Amino acid sequence: MVSRTALPSTLRWLALVVPLVDVALVVSGVLSLRTGVVVALVLEALLAVVLVVEATAFRRAYRATRHRGAGRRAGLAAGAEAVWPPLVLRLVRAEAGVVRALWWAVRRRSAVGPDDLPVPYAGRFGLVLGAVTALGVLETAVVHVLLPWETARWVLLAVSVYALFWVLGWGLSLFQHPHVLRDGELVLRSGHLRSIAVPLAGLVSVRRSAESEHGRTLVRDGDRLVLSVMGDTNVELRVDAPVHVDGQDEPGARIAFWADDPQAVVRLLRDRAVPAGRPLTFPWERRTRDRTTSPVGPSGVPAERRLLGVVAVRVSVTCGSVAPAP
Repeated sequence: MVSRTALPSTLRWLALVVPLVDVALVVSGVLSLRTGVVVALVLEALLAVVLVVEATAFRRAYRATRHRGAGRRAGLAAGAEAVWPPLVLRLVRAEAGVVRALWWAVRRRSAVGPDDLPVPYAGRFGLVLGAVTALGVLETAVVHVLLPWETARWVLLAVSVYALFWVLGWGLSLFQHPHVLRDGELVLRSGHLRSIAVPLAGLVSVRRSAESEHGRTLVRDGDRLVLSVMGDTNVELRVDAPVHVDGQDEPGARIAFWADDPQAVVRLLRDRAVPAGRPLTFPWERRTRDRTTSPVGPSGVPAERRLLGVVAVRVSVTCGSVAPAP
């Protein structure tokens, strides 16, 4: 990934905030329209240098990404990372993901490839999402009818509709972006906001581990990365090489996550993720020692059975020879 440019974050924020503040002052009446235009021209002239430098950084990041063989979309994302403040970039990605989730819901699409095996984790959100949507529609209608001030009524209606669509889009993205098991990696997700790629070649162990009360969706607990659903996890992986995650300072050698069917996940990993020449360990299963088989003679009968047969014949012959004649 292309590293972000060394432009001071203060200048980045000024390029976004100053025009908005100028417009707000003009709309509120603090500045006249003429004064606001003059102030805007002066400030924009001073910030033109910043915009030129950021445009140069965007172009450099875009070209470097395309030169490595990535597509146009990846190049645009790399350019945006090079010039936009991280907080603004996260907000834009979140909003774009919500809009895309609503569009995908209409077209019945999902972020699962033809060769991917989905591992659902959002089953518990179905009832919650339906209840929140129904209550949100009811609350919006009641507030719009009962609120006596017309301006406030329409403002709250717009905000409520936006919030309702945002929650609905975020909830749909959880179903559209399940965990996926691919050739060579397990991709863990939290909607369109989080993604962790775990290489299966470095997988050492997997176990069921039910835990709860995690404070955030993605947290770090010692050497463990936790990607929870409503604060809960039920599967834990351990890998050879620590996994790096965007937004975390240090990688994690253990990854805990939630799956709707943890036992099925364990079976899938056991069947598909065993590295060549190394068995995948399961802590809850006891290892049994291999029983050593006895050497087999030319006749196909084990050696100890042939020896017992010879001894039995000799004993019978000896007993017959010493037995008194009738």
